[in-house]
Amino acid sequence: MRTGPSFTTTARRAQIVEAAVRVIAREGLSKASFGRIAAEAGLSSAGMISYHFADKDELLTVLSDAALGDCVAAVEGAVAQADGPAEGLNAYLTAFVRWQDTHRDEVDALWRLSAGWKRPGEPAAFDEGLLRDPLLGVLRAGRESGVFRPVPVEWTAHTILCAVEGYQQAMHDDPDLDADAYAAMLADLFGRGLTSV
Repeated sequence: MRTGPSFTTTARRAQIVEAAVRVIAREGLSKASFGRIAAEAGLSSAGMISYHFADKDELLTVLSDAALGDCVAAVEGAVAQADGPAEGLNAYLTAFVRWQDTHRDEVDALWRLSAGWKRPGEPAAFDEGLLRDPLLGVLRAGRESGVFRPVPVEWTAHTILCAVEGYQQAMHDDPDLDADAYAAMLADLFGRGLTSV
């Protein structure tokens, strides 16, 4: 009978991915050799990484999928609990900003990947549309219900996504930045813009 990976294998792969996140976030993609990642993970040799991952592309693919998937799950969960489009927009912004605030290494690693690596056979490191989809749903629902003005949904989503992703640079400029205050500022800015007559 075929079984999935053992608990030990799963744990080791997660350990390697977490170490890779820290190395890439701190030192950059070019410095993230298997040897450097192995040392960060406390492994005896880089060969232990090669045992669990076919090559660096596989490791980076798993890393980006795990980080982005966790962020998307947090955002989608928050939006799903919102009572309406206006509340959904606030939930999206708050969840996205809070996730960035509590996952700073993952955010930095994703930014570095997006700038210096492409997933094999794909045009980019990851599909940012996964982050845009929950927002598009909120904006379309708001427009159809009349809660939001009839703005171009795709352009508006792109603008909001760029603004909320700006938290990454903002928290580097000010490590003590209040995530909730930043999210509230965005919610007020875009909420007023979308609902004003």
